[in-house]
Amino acid sequence: MSFDGSRPVSPDPDEAEKPTAHNDAEALPDDAARIRHYIAALAACGGHQKLVSKGENKRVQKAAEVKEMAREKNLVERRRERQKKKNKQTVVDIMMLLDTNHLSDIRQEFMEAEDGLTLNSFVRVMLKYLSKDESINTQDLVASLCELFAQVDVNGDATMEWDEFYGYIHEQGMAAGDDPASMTVSVMKYNPKCVWEDRVLPKKSENVVYYARTDWIGINEHNSAKLFVYDIVQRRMVHTLQHKAAVLASEFIEVRGKKLIVVSTCDYGITIWDTQSVWEASGFAELQPPLTAQESQTSLFWDESSSTLYSGGVNGTVNTWDLFLHDAKASAPKLLGHKSTVRVITDIPSLNGMLTASLDGTMILWDKMTGKKRKTYRGHRNGILAVAFSADLKIIVSAGITDELMVWNSFVEKKLSDLVGHKAPMLGLHVVGGVGDGAFQLLSSDKSGIFKVWDLRSLECIQTFSCDPQICTAGIRAYVNLAHKNVVIAVSPRRFEEFEFSYSNTPELTDDQEVVCAFYNETLDSFVTAAGGHLRVWESSTGALQKTFTIGTPIVCMCFDDRQRKFFIGDANGDVNCYNYLNGVLMKEFEAHSAEVSQITYCDEDKCLLTTSWDRSLCIHDDMDNDEGVLLRTMKGHSKDITCMANSFALKLVATSGADGHILVWHYGLGLLEGICKGHSQDVTQLAFLDPHPMLLSSDILGNIAIWGVPPAPVGVRFTCLCRVKNILLDEAPHVYSVVLAACTFPDLAVFATGDEAGDIKIRSINKIVNMFEVPEVPPPKIPTVQELRLRRRGVTTIPA
Repeated sequence: MSFDGSRPVSPDPDEAEKPTAHNDAEALPDDAARIRHYIAALAACGGHQKLVSKGENKRVQKAAEVKEMAREKNLVERRRERQKKKNKQTVVDIMMLLDTNHLSDIRQEFMEAEDGLTLNSFVRVMLKYLSKDESINTQDLVASLCELFAQVDVNGDATMEWDEFYGYIHEQGMAAGDDPASMTVSVMKYNPKCVWEDRVLPKKSENVVYYARTDWIGINEHNSAKLFVYDIVQRRMVHTLQHKAAVLASEFIEVRGKKLIVVSTCDYGITIWDTQSVWEASGFAELQPPLTAQESQTSLFWDESSSTLYSGGVNGTVNTWDLFLHDAKASAPKLLGHKSTVRVITDIPSLNGMLTASLDGTMILWDKMTGKKRKTYRGHRNGILAVAFSADLKIIVSAGITDELMVWNSFVEKKLSDLVGHKAPMLGLHVVGGVGDGAFQLLSSDKSGIFKVWDLRSLECIQTFSCDPQICTAGIRAYVNLAHKNVVIAVSPRRFEEFEFSYSNTPELTDDQEVVCAFYNETLDSFVTAAGGHLRVWESSTGALQKTFTIGTPIVCMCFDDRQRKFFIGDANGDVNCYNYLNGVLMKEFEAHSAEVSQITYCDEDKCLLTTSWDRSLCIHDDMDNDEGVLLRTMKGHSKDITCMANSFALKLVATSGADGHILVWHYGLGLLEGICKGHSQDVTQLAFLDPHPMLLSSDILGNIAIWGVPPAPVGVRFTCLCRVKNILLDEAPHVYSVVLAACTFPDLAVFATGDEAGDIKIRSINKIVNMFEVPEVPPPKIPTVQELRLRRRGVTTIPA
């Protein structure tokens, strides 16, 4: 077989000439459709002519097989996606079932286990203390508890201690707290744009409501029966809705092709207006006689998922209404729990619940299916005016009628922190976020015209801006967050001020900065990219951005641990740190290099981290310790910067190379230099061991690819170049080459693949070299268990050979 490197070499020349299944699958459906059409036509005419040849029959059968395989594959993918979503949701359900009154009992169970709870013990304890929920069967609950154990046991030591468990609960509500690694990348910047006045509006507007998914706002004066519908983008009055009593609340609804405005008034009525009526010249018409409640309704909320209108009364009752039956819902009970006026009703889909807030200073999370209380949050001295929920961080933010602004852990009814900064009564708040970065920021405003932007993961104020003095003099009544327009508008009587906001990233790009590495996490089915000083996690099926973690210093390289629950970062300052993949929490630090880290690799079998640096050193760190990374040994021998590294647990070898062109091969367990491979005259760009054969692949900036013999190969071929080829560009002259930037091996096929700067991927076979130099295969090593590794580490500072 040719090994000239001028073109990709197939592992099997005979197989290379066969058409691929992909091509067959593309050609066959047309043939199959044509044959079926002929057979149907002939049957209709009563004929019996044989139309299909043996070859056509085979093609039809092959097409059917390919189609069936594709269908089965799609079914498997859909099942896996459904199961993944189900597990994720059930883990959230588990956290909601955790009764804070039993935390002390659970802690005692942990303390009685000397080395922490094993998986079986953890499941037993949780089943004992979790609240009962008939909607989750025991089998799903146990499966989700196992997944929860895997998420908490990030270190993979098969045990869980109380500090790990409680820390996880806290992080679910805090999302890493004030850790720098959790700070969001895409910061929203608000800048004043313009101020305008519209004298058509009433002089003394009291309440202003924004109608979601429109450009309309509803404005009403104090004790006025009129509701003014105003287009805030086109700056024009849309319509004035006249009622029989003072307007208290309003809500915009889109349902069954209709666009409705629902208005509650102080005479206990709830009026429904059709904004697209063909019978009225204005387009607005009252659909039916008003609904009648037992008390004045001060808040309204439309739940699309159940097509239910929720209303909150002055006595603390939450009612449910069926707009199509024009009556209260008999199947949905009233929600009884508040002692005073309900001011806020909002849906929380990620917790499968409904959140209400009242002037009695409490918030209640309800189960929408049963109407039962799930959590009650107490802490405000006075009433609550507004509520916001971050689905990404699972935290609640509430604004009081004074200047109180509180952050809550939604799982354990615990207040996390106060956001201190406003000096006037609160006006409102919204959870906002950068493009694709998730909802990690909060916009809050008070009646003095001061706006603040908070980072919910560090709980720090990242921007403060204020309204124009003429707006503040009139008194701020509300603000409108038009996210689809990148605009926030402050509203005062007859006056408006518009603020533009922008993001610090470009949505069309993976990142504004150069992406230095990208990996696929098979365990959690997601991609991760690193660029600049931050890392981003992407959904594999949709490509949607899930999370962004800011490291701070420029990232140079990264890798996963063996369970892909942690990631390790090497940066430009020489620091090496370990982070939790799920939330970006800094787990531990490793001893730093004195210069930029050039490469980082994880040894799955031995749970060790290998790092190289421009300080010309190779370090091996122990990852078994939960609190810190222990440096096992440091090897030095290069005269110039180290640029690349490869590790083989089967061969017990580590290879390093760099700007000096020399390849140093080290004994992994002892840290001794085994030998030097000399032959490259320029910087080496890539190294890879060709397991299970004792051979090493290398490439340099001149486009050379070399294969070397290493121990335990025969002595005569050790540290000797067995083959050298040029990585020539496809379809180009022989002297045009491309630098190899990536390489990987396929041990079962005795081939390796290279990816170069031209974007070409080539596959080459090593069978000829193996046969020519009689290079033996190395038997697979015995993989040590976690317990064996722990025993080997105990009392020693080096790994035995």
